[in-house]
Amino acid sequence: MRSQKKKIDLENYIVEDRPSIKEIDKLKLYTKSGGRCAICNKYLIDLGYGVNIGEMAHIVGWTNKQKSPRGISALPIDKRNTEENLILLCAEHHKIIDDKKALEEFTVERLIAHKNEHESRIHHLTNLHKDSDSVVLRMLGNIRGISVELSQENARHAVYNTDKKFARFIDSFDKQSIEIDLSALPEPEINWDSYWQMGTGIIDKELRLFEQGINSGSIRHLSVFALTRIPLLIYLGYKIGDKVPVSVYQKQRANEERWAWQGNEDIQFEIETKQIKASDDVILILSLSGSIDLDKLPADLISSASIYLIKPVNTVPNRDIFLSKKTYENFVKMYHQFLSSLEIEQKSCKNLHLFPAIPISAGIACGRGLMRNIHPALIVYDFAEKEYLPTIKINAYETN
Repeated sequence: MRSQKKKIDLENYIVEDRPSIKEIDKLKLYTKSGGRCAICNKYLIDLGYGVNIGEMAHIVGWTNKQKSPRGISALPIDKRNTEENLILLCAEHHKIIDDKKALEEFTVERLIAHKNEHESRIHHLTNLHKDSDSVVLRMLGNIRGISVELSQENARHAVYNTDKKFARFIDSFDKQSIEIDLSALPEPEINWDSYWQMGTGIIDKELRLFEQGINSGSIRHLSVFALTRIPLLIYLGYKIGDKVPVSVYQKQRANEERWAWQGNEDIQFEIETKQIKASDDVILILSLSGSIDLDKLPADLISSASIYLIKPVNTVPNRDIFLSKKTYENFVKMYHQFLSSLEIEQKSCKNLHLFPAIPISAGIACGRGLMRNIHPALIVYDFAEKEYLPTIKINAYETN
């Protein structure tokens, strides 16, 4: 016996079945959405079975009825099954947006915004040239007992919004990223020398992938997100060097996790000569995020070394000094200027003793600015309870 089709009342006429979506509209929707959910970005092809698990959802409901989610609308019925009124979703989010409890939240306007933002991002990323991606380097550790984390999503947004590049991570298809985990290190006060030796050893080991990528040409740009003790950040910067273009990101102090540069501050920096001595040793004090008390520096060093200070102009050193990328670049320029002047004014200098009170991005810049076989050895100090102690010696007995 032939079954009867269910008749559906569509505004001013009746059809015997739900109208199908044309193949051209399906193709356009999946292509523009990149095969991913427009809300959660889930990949909608099951890689194990090769099955399509995506669902095409209507923004304006497909009938002009109260029971049709967002169906009461002036949009003509014949426009409701077109790609412009469809959004590609995973099954979970399709169910959520059409649930009666969520209709006030998932309005037509919000779904259009999700669709446009997602499809614009997919278009941008798939339109990038080979050199428009950036390998992400994340180096995170504990700072005085506090564990620091950085989500891939926050790093991805920072890279895209700052440099308009696609961030590559360790779980991406090409397996290109670098992870340096220092969280297992004990506090340096437990065993001062061992802490810095172990830290630099971990950095050396994990940067082998970076060296391989440089040599093979697969790493053309690097985005660095790092947060740990300043001496290890300086060492990381030194090991990275200037082999490829590098973008360094600064962790901003806010309630939410944010690494992208913000603001338009244009803070300048200046070099102040505190003391000149005929000596192999030079002291450089960096008072950016805080001030350093000269009385707490090693007394024998203070009495014999030349002393220079880099500080902000007309600005009190503070922890939020590096809000803008422009301010960061101003410091990098001044630091390089100091190193260049050192070659002229302090030709006998063999050891540059660095006492830093600086943001994390400045630490990486200090290491990157050091040139092998040209600049003196850099001895980095860190504050330990009541005094400054040496941590890492960089650029000693290096070869090109």
